[in-house]
Amino acid sequence: MKRFRFGILTSLHDDDAVTLLRDLDSALVSGRITADVPCVLCNVPERPSDDKLAQRVAAVKALKSLKNLIFFPSREFQPELREQARKDPALLARWRMEHDRAVLQLLPQDTKLYLSVGYMQILSSEILNALDVLNLHPAIPQIGPIGMWTKVMEEQAERPLPYLLAVPHEHLAQEIPKIMSISHLKAGGMLHIATEQTDRGPVISWYEFPLSSERLTRLWLEVTALVRAHGLEHVKREPVWKELIRQIRREQFAGETPLIVLTLEKLSQGLWEIKERTLHIEGRPYPYGYCLNRELAAFSRPPN
Repeated sequence: MKRFRFGILTSLHDDDAVTLLRDLDSALVSGRITADVPCVLCNVPERPSDDKLAQRVAAVKALKSLKNLIFFPSREFQPELREQARKDPALLARWRMEHDRAVLQLLPQDTKLYLSVGYMQILSSEILNALDVLNLHPAIPQIGPIGMWTKVMEEQAERPLPYLLAVPHEHLAQEIPKIMSISHLKAGGMLHIATEQTDRGPVISWYEFPLSSERLTRLWLEVTALVRAHGLEHVKREPVWKELIRQIRREQFAGETPLIVLTLEKLSQGLWEIKERTLHIEGRPYPYGYCLNRELAAFSRPPN
């Protein structure tokens, strides 16, 4: 049986990206994921001037199984055209196409599946038509917010408020679990095939959970009381709002390593297959992907 292969695209945008790469590396080293990773493309300088980015680059260079690093700083690619493209959508589309053509020349020709770990470059049709890029998005399929994780968490914090405000405050604590079980309000994460439709490509796998933990319940009660008294725009300037968003992100991010590792584990073992951008399990297509909630409950985090 041909050994499973996948590549990685990353911008090392934040420490969460490094955490995910470390956990992925551990799963590869332990043999939980049986795969070859022929390249990790980082679209940043190998020796960045930014100290935090330099620390992330050093952390990735220290990984044991993700050794084939390619540094291709997007900001340095055709800088004159890139600068002109800031005010011209047609030039921007041209720059992206030429950028992605150059990227494809660097990638191994025998690897068609890639995992995006915080790859901040918008993909053009050059890459979208040539590769299957698994994009990690911090929301559940179709009904979850789209966009950057900061925008997603902000919207996840706002969505329940009309429901919460409709309940008398003295009854709210007991109603929160019921309210947060509404599908539209749940948080989670998914891996989907990147397409030109942002965060709405074919879903491979996902997880979901209600935002009703003990810590979040306390924050919902505090935020709702303040919104009743002062209005949402005022509350958004308060520390409690920022803490609510941080806590949603903490609980959401906890599922991202299991989602990635379990998905790649099943693909590497031949239990799952991606054909024509659709998940297949035992030969049967799953056009809406597979919910990994049950497997996540039994997941043990890879040792570092």
